Amino acid sequence: MKSLNILFVILLLCINLNSRSLDEIEESGDIIIAVYENFPPYSYLENGVAKGIDIDIANEISKKMGVKPIWYWTGSDENLEDDLRNLIWKGNLIHKTKVDIMFRVPYDYDFIRQTNKSTGELDNELVVIKSPYHSESWVIATNKKTIPEIRNLAIFKFYKIGVEIDTLPDSHLTSSFRGALQSSVKHYININDAIKDLKNGKIDAVAGLKSQLEFGLDYLNNQDKFYISERLRYVKSEWDLGVAVRTDFRALSYRVDGYMNELHQNGTIKKIFSKYNIEYFKPLAHKDLN
Repeated sequence: MKSLNILFVILLLCINLNSRSLDEIEESGDIIIAVYENFPPYSYLENGVAKGIDIDIANEISKKMGVKPIWYWTGSDENLEDDLRNLIWKGNLIHKTKVDIMFRVPYDYDFIRQTNKSTGELDNELVVIKSPYHSESWVIATNKKTIPEIRNLAIFKFYKIGVEIDTLPDSHLTSSFRGALQSSVKHYININDAIKDLKNGKIDAVAGLKSQLEFGLDYLNNQDKFYISERLRYVKSEWDLGVAVRTDFRALSYRVDGYMNELHQNGTIKKIFSKYNIEYFKPLAHKDLN
């Protein structure tokens, strides 16, 4: 993956990509789409081929626009605000590259209206977030033999649970019961490594994104082996995923939003989630819609 990133940076430097208007995108015949690298089931490479839920949805939208998708693989920065700044409105610190749209961004009112504590200005004022396509949540997966169900987090005083470092489940579990669970929490750089350890019996549970746990455990075909809880309580554990566009290219955001609605209505998005054996949840923003 590292060599792929280096190669892609060289390509970006050569073609000097910048976020563009809808007219510019249609004239060029391609659209630059940011997706997270090594982030199954949303976006990942398999034998050099781009796959995942975000990849498939972006391909559908690109077809409707009549343009070719160009993938910009990105890692996670320290926080999402940095990702949006470096990818959408300001550009990479080194080569100033910007993308046209970015997938897997929280479509969440609190996040959209978040302000800078020192200036009082909106953190994401230069970004438009639209087109919610799925309701994601934090949950806990366990080995059914050791933990057949979870009624209270206090059970993890006696069992080892893995979390990806610096995530909400990490913060929640290590601070619960006045820190009594800290010794039971095992930290991982990548949640996929925690899932492997759960499958191999090295830990008893993993707290993470429901879609990632379902995919990593092949949960649809292994429900006799693993248990997945309801969403975590007492923590912001459910939110919509959407698409981000630079704020001065709203025409592009409206076009993408229209196509995304079509994909919802004709059942394409639900079929894409089913393809990866992931349970699809209607976006919270669509709950009141027919």
